[in-house]
Amino acid sequence: MKKYKASIDIGSNTVVYLIVGNNEIIERGQFVTSLGLDLDKNQIFSKVPMQETMEALKEICTKAKSFNINEGQIVATATEASRVARNGKEFYQKVLREVGLKVEIIDSDKEAYYSAQGVCFDKERKSFICLDIGGASTEFIKKSSSPESINSISLPVGSVRLLNWKNETTDQEKLKEVFSSFDFSSFQTSKVIGVAGTMTALCMMIKKLDKFVESEINNQEISKDEVISIYGEIKNLNSVEILSKYPHLGKRSKVIKEGIEIILRAMDEINAKKIEVSTRGVCFGTINGLNY
Repeated sequence: MKKYKASIDIGSNTVVYLIVGNNEIIERGQFVTSLGLDLDKNQIFSKVPMQETMEALKEICTKAKSFNINEGQIVATATEASRVARNGKEFYQKVLREVGLKVEIIDSDKEAYYSAQGVCFDKERKSFICLDIGGASTEFIKKSSSPESINSISLPVGSVRLLNWKNETTDQEKLKEVFSSFDFSSFQTSKVIGVAGTMTALCMMIKKLDKFVESEINNQEISKDEVISIYGEIKNLNSVEILSKYPHLGKRSKVIKEGIEIILRAMDEINAKKIEVSTRGVCFGTINGLNY
């Protein structure tokens, strides 16, 4: 008999969920709720994204119940946007009351740890550099095997946050400030492991996939030249035109350009020429419980 488990990762752009049975993937998916929309400007979660996130969590819990997983058994975490929103704790108290789901807001060190655990979910990796681009933050993660350790830095910029900065016409100034505030010397690598939705979406664009196919994305390599080429195709397009060209993006079409810009800037900083895309991430790292 299979033992089922479920985990949820609430980011500033998406709510991601995973259901496994005996450590085999049974179901996974995501909802784009843009919880971190205008967060830097307002400092709080807005009403509509909170409603959409609440509905997404209810739907995920309903899916979990079909595998006899109740709300109290689901491991749910929230990251950067929830760390900075003034009404974040209040929102998750409401989630607990209305959904029965307890959400833990994890700090950047825990986020990096669970991302690193995630990419090792079903593939042994001893030492690597990982790049996790979210909606509100970007994590550079270094896992070493001798001695065993995980080190990371968390940049307060992600695809949604960068779009917000563009709307305020402060993007170039703030990007320069963020990247100049960190030392990337210990994260130099020719190949970086890329996780999270932006990386997956980018791989699908490069591979010309019109739907998510695990085997066509997970552990696939893409080159910096390919990323530059895709960016060149969309940099002058608006979100509607991008969606028309790449329908699989859905709501992510609004922030994919910003996500790719961060990828390229990050690759420049660490001298990476290739990305190995991993469809594993925080949800895969937390599925067996919060053990940081």
